[in-house]
Amino acid sequence: MKKHIPNTFTSINLLFGWASIFFTYEGSLSISILLIVLAAGFDFMDGFAARILKVQSELGAQLDSFADLVTFGIAPAAIVYNISNDLLVFQDLRLKVVLFILVGLIPVFTALRLAKFNLIKEKLDYFIGLPSPAFALIVISFSSLILVYKSNVLNIPNLKFYYPVLMILIGLLMVSKLKFIAFKFSSYSFAENKFKYSLILISILLALVLLFLGNLVLITPIILLLYLLFSLIYNFSS
Repeated sequence: MKKHIPNTFTSINLLFGWASIFFTYEGSLSISILLIVLAAGFDFMDGFAARILKVQSELGAQLDSFADLVTFGIAPAAIVYNISNDLLVFQDLRLKVVLFILVGLIPVFTALRLAKFNLIKEKLDYFIGLPSPAFALIVISFSSLILVYKSNVLNIPNLKFYYPVLMILIGLLMVSKLKFIAFKFSSYSFAENKFKYSLILISILLALVLLFLGNLVLITPIILLLYLLFSLIYNFSS
């Protein structure tokens, strides 16, 4: 019975991703974003449960990849397209099709990232390429900012064009050969984990400052930008 627990969590992750797509095209983007956050929680729980219960399987690994493609690739792409379409207001259907195809690069990058990850057999203490859940959280964080400050975005010339371009470029990091920090600890010494501890400490301090200032919506985007920055620095120091 216990061998089905991780796959159940993975299936819930997939269903939440599917539901997120539905609510995106229904115009309920806040629900779509929340569903991806919840799905990320179940994505963590399936791997954790598989390790704790010692029931890792090839079936579970493949199912996890398919679920992640939907939840962290297709669902975020749907959000990016819908917000971009709302900001740009294309009257020409051909321009909408071009936008849709360009944003479609996001699930392509996600699929390539997951396929490459499945081919890695050795255990590494870092990720090669931006993990798809991290990418999805970046998308929904910046999307939340766009939704909150939409009127400001529309008043700044060309800023609305940068949103889809930036999301696609960040998506490209998934298929890069860059190393990204993984919070896996073979030991807990500061010398061996200085980047991880520094990132955690600075993130906590910044979150407390933003909480004190009442800028809650900025906490997640800034922490994720810190993660990207620390990971890029990690590549040049390791």
